[in-house]
Amino acid sequence: MTDTDGVKPRRGRPRLVDREKIIRAARLRDPATLTMQALAEDIGVDRKTLHYHVENRTSLMRMVAADAFRDAVSSHDFTEESDWRTAIHSFAHITRDAVTAAGAWASYVEFDSEEDLEAVRPAEAATVALVNAGLAEADAGRVITMLAELAFASARAISDTAARGTAPQEELLERALEKVPAGQFALTRRLLGNRSTIPGGDEHFSFQLEVVTLGVEKLLEVAGTAS
Repeated sequence: MTDTDGVKPRRGRPRLVDREKIIRAARLRDPATLTMQALAEDIGVDRKTLHYHVENRTSLMRMVAADAFRDAVSSHDFTEESDWRTAIHSFAHITRDAVTAAGAWASYVEFDSEEDLEAVRPAEAATVALVNAGLAEADAGRVITMLAELAFASARAISDTAARGTAPQEELLERALEKVPAGQFALTRRLLGNRSTIPGGDEHFSFQLEVVTLGVEKLLEVAGTAS
């Protein structure tokens, strides 16, 4: 007999599915289409069995996102760097690559366990390197936050450009420029034609990191501890 025949299921852990199987199946879906019912059908179990392992859709999204992001970070051969410049650049590139690899799941990342926090190790290493170089802890935190924001924005720009063929902001600006005489905004028009300036591109991201690096050097110089 089955559960649907009215027999009360035994207590204990259902054996039809486990956390790993849930995550694998969920990552095959776009987050926007993922529901508990859809996932249960994908795996071939009822929702009751799925709820034994996952409380609700919110916890499911966080669990899958953390796994996707953690996998992306762990794909890098990360080593802690004592040189702050190398450390912050490493953190920025690892974060950017991880967000790109995690795709749509990156927006749902939260860190709920010690295992999830392994993905934070590059940030910790970069922060320690900045503090050891002489930067105040609060300022080091601001630098890391700025780098994370740049990395996330760059990864999303890459995704948008890949999907549309050009950056969304460029499309809007090009349309606006079509409405004014050709002699106006000449420099802006030339910059639009230079694809190396596309947000998210490698050259653009490297330029952003260089600006941040110069800013940190200035902060350390003011503190009298520039290395």
